[in-house]
Amino acid sequence: MLTLITNSYTLKYAYTTASSCIKILKRNYLKNHPYKHIHPWISFTQFSDDLLNNIIYNKDGLVVLNKPYGIRRKSLDTSIIHVQSKVPNSVDYTLDDALPYIAKQLNYLNLTIVKCPEIYMSGITLLAANEHVHRAIELAYARSHFQANTYWIVTVGISKQLEGQIRLGMKPISDPQFKHRKIILTSSWSRNEEKYRKIKLLKAEYKVLSNSTFNLCSLVELKSSTHAKNAIRLFAATYLYSPILGDNIYASRIQKIGNTYVRVDPFLSCPGLPKLDMKLLRLLNVRVKQQEIIPAHIHLKSVVLPSFFGKTLTIEAPLMPPFDWTCKQLDFKYLMPIMSYKSQSAL
Repeated sequence: MLTLITNSYTLKYAYTTASSCIKILKRNYLKNHPYKHIHPWISFTQFSDDLLNNIIYNKDGLVVLNKPYGIRRKSLDTSIIHVQSKVPNSVDYTLDDALPYIAKQLNYLNLTIVKCPEIYMSGITLLAANEHVHRAIELAYARSHFQANTYWIVTVGISKQLEGQIRLGMKPISDPQFKHRKIILTSSWSRNEEKYRKIKLLKAEYKVLSNSTFNLCSLVELKSSTHAKNAIRLFAATYLYSPILGDNIYASRIQKIGNTYVRVDPFLSCPGLPKLDMKLLRLLNVRVKQQEIIPAHIHLKSVVLPSFFGKTLTIEAPLMPPFDWTCKQLDFKYLMPIMSYKSQSAL
């Protein structure tokens, strides 16, 4: 009898110890989750050096860096607006703050930001060392129409359309009481609306590159004429019916009813975290209560500058670590080769 009690106690102790170890391992893993280390810098100097290491092109006054997610172009006037950070352990450093240091290290008098993804995107940022280069970049974008920027986005579910081109309008609408205004996409508008700029044109070309494990997500290549007013998020959610992974602005515009996704009245939907499939959360090693740590998966991967000082220049940026980790976790079956242009003068 004593032997049985002893064995029972031993098994119970072993089970309790194992459970405690598993909890500690899970806690440590969540603490070290890639999404929690999007901003790993502990000082401004470390941040500036990291930007310097992320330079992917440096020639004749054109400098291109791979902007990290969650970093804005320049500081906002906090007395006017307060923007809540969506990045765990985020920093408030900006690209503008680091430019003098980067310019000095690359032997330029100064650098200015010409083109830059918005704060909650990563990818190609174009810097100019002088007005001549600045002007050449602007002219190249004008020549390209909407073909200059190519984004990679990870969307939730299977896109309604696998490939295509579309010309849409971004239009503000009001509720019946005229108290609130929301942006929608429309396929028709009047000449007056376009003439008086009551709509913003959105030209897009898209292609699904791969579907993930269990078809939980899609990897989409997207060329967009604008990223203003969260156009890419709006397009993915309300046109592709496949919201961007990590989007907490427009993802609620689409709801799943049975096996079908339907658009929701914009005034009946509120910005917030969408409900994600538990299988997807498990693949990402994220709990339901921690869903807010998932970044918006939008990466400006490629920029084409036609007739840039007499030739067409194509620059590609590698995926940033959190985005790349997501792609590996979701096991996308097809990934296009990632090209990186690393000038010797940038080192």
